[in-house]
Amino acid sequence: MRTPNEDIERPIAVVLMMGALLPVLFIGYAYWRDNGLARGFDKITVGATQRDVVRLMGKPKKIEKCGEFFGPIPQSEMKGCASEYLYAVTVAPYVPSYYVIRFDEGGRVLSTDPYSSP
Repeated sequence: MRTPNEDIERPIAVVLMMGALLPVLFIGYAYWRDNGLARGFDKITVGATQRDVVRLMGKPKKIEKCGEFFGPIPQSEMKGCASEYLYAVTVAPYVPSYYVIRFDEGGRVLSTDPYSSP
């Protein structure tokens, strides 16, 4: 027969173990995801399709008009630019690191830009 203390100690131990395990799992996920974004971003070339970008990097956090994310872009990049995808690292904005990919009206990559703050 169990004592009343054993009935209380077991759930407390489970909660403490979960409290210790969840941050480790989150850090592991963030590391895995952010490395995947960086690897995918490095593989994107001018002329790649939107489908190629999503295959390499997953669904973007946001899709906007060109120049909407970080203010106006140079006029040379605005010419022919129809939309841009924004990918943020897992802990953004605490670690401000983003990947922006710009597309022409045909859905082809015009340019890619990584943004981060030291």
